[in-house]
Amino acid sequence: MTRRMPRHRPPFASSFGRWLAVALAVGLGASAPARGADDPVATAMQHYDKHRYTQAARLLEGALARLASGSRAPAQLALGMVYLRNADLHETLARTAAAVELDYLDKLLKTRPEERSRYARLYLAEALFARGSAAEARPHFEQVRADPGIERRHQAIARIGLGSVFWAQRDAQRARGLWAEAGGEAEIRLARAAAQGRAGVADVKALRNVADEAGRAGELSPRSRRYLIEIYLAAGAPDKALAVAGAADLAMASHVERFKVAKGTAKSINFYDLALLTELARLYRELARLQLEQSAADARVRPSAEYYLAEALSALGGNDAALGYVQAFLARPQAPPQYRERARARQALITHRQGRRAEAEGAWASLAEQGSDPEVLADIVLGCADAQAQCAKVLARAGQVSEAGDARRNRRLNFALGSFHLRLKDYARAIAYMEAGRDKSNKNKIEANDPEMLAGLAEAYYRTKKFSEGLEIFFAMSSEFPVVRQIQEAMQGVYSMEQRSAGDVKIF
Repeated sequence: MTRRMPRHRPPFASSFGRWLAVALAVGLGASAPARGADDPVATAMQHYDKHRYTQAARLLEGALARLASGSRAPAQLALGMVYLRNADLHETLARTAAAVELDYLDKLLKTRPEERSRYARLYLAEALFARGSAAEARPHFEQVRADPGIERRHQAIARIGLGSVFWAQRDAQRARGLWAEAGGEAEIRLARAAAQGRAGVADVKALRNVADEAGRAGELSPRSRRYLIEIYLAAGAPDKALAVAGAADLAMASHVERFKVAKGTAKSINFYDLALLTELARLYRELARLQLEQSAADARVRPSAEYYLAEALSALGGNDAALGYVQAFLARPQAPPQYRERARARQALITHRQGRRAEAEGAWASLAEQGSDPEVLADIVLGCADAQAQCAKVLARAGQVSEAGDARRNRRLNFALGSFHLRLKDYARAIAYMEAGRDKSNKNKIEANDPEMLAGLAEAYYRTKKFSEGLEIFFAMSSEFPVVRQIQEAMQGVYSMEQRSAGDVKIF
């Protein structure tokens, strides 16, 4: 899985940044026209500033259909930026979910035999595969496939999953054989099409036909909806994938297992698809690329589109094209100094991804030594975290600026430093930095705090067994991002099994 570019606080997050955002309408360097209260772009940006990405996107999606062709570029650029931030958030959620859900599923497999779930193994296999651990997923898929107590539909899903493992391990013959063995039920056909689309071995037209047929068939299960998103993405139809995601209840469990334990007590366990989060991240990033490319056709907004296209394309694995957009942006003499430096930080990360690590780390160190802008330093630190580089000089400089500066102005820098230490598993330091960047009077409100920071902080709390603090964060986020329900339930489950007193912190 391609790692994303470091998250940029959008240029319109500050007063000067808002000036650049108005380049949505007139391009870099031009003066900004007055924007009325009924302007959909201005209203969407208000939602965006409060991290209400779904509301901002829906407003802009609806507006695009009504705008004249000459007026669409500003809305397309704004929508691309909204999609980028939503993609970054869902990727962060996927990383946090993996930390919690893999623990939870593993614990479910180790409970007493009379309380043991049969389906936890399938979801553990799928979660491991979604996080790139094909070798670890393989034995679990094999056991589910051979378990006579598992219903045939789920055995077929395990067979397809095992085929995907073999494909990832470059055993195409065994992969194709397992896919061919799978049954003909609608959900199984979707599972097979998703696997073949992921592998790049299915005809695009055939993929669309399978997905369209399933979409016309009526009510879809949560698992089927996830497959449809993946299939439409593989078939180059992100607009259809978005429609599927928009119609789904993202808080709904993929499967509910019910059984009786000792003394006939009823028990039920909700299972979720970890892959849903990774697919949503990919979906929003593809949508961002499309909107940004369309907006770049308008010379008035092309500079801003270039700035963000570099981020979107690199996150999608297109580093050469991304580098071209960075260079085009840097070639514009009127580009604001802060964003020029941020573009150079991104250029260094692309260089690192292209294999020129020493050159990239030297560029980051030089940028850090030359300035003290917390936004630029945050980009550099996040680049180092993404590249898993040590960046000792960068961290020393960023730490100095963080300690000496205003806490409010340094919020994003503290988030970046916290993220770096979270990747290093230095959880105490990660919590300290992220707490320093948190709005103390609105500690869990997404309007006042970056939801990516909140998700990272919740992960650090989980790692240090501060379950109630993590659950409180996800409870606050769930009204805007219902997909976090799967993380809530897994965290609650781990707490219950470790402490045997779930009622103390049950926050749903």
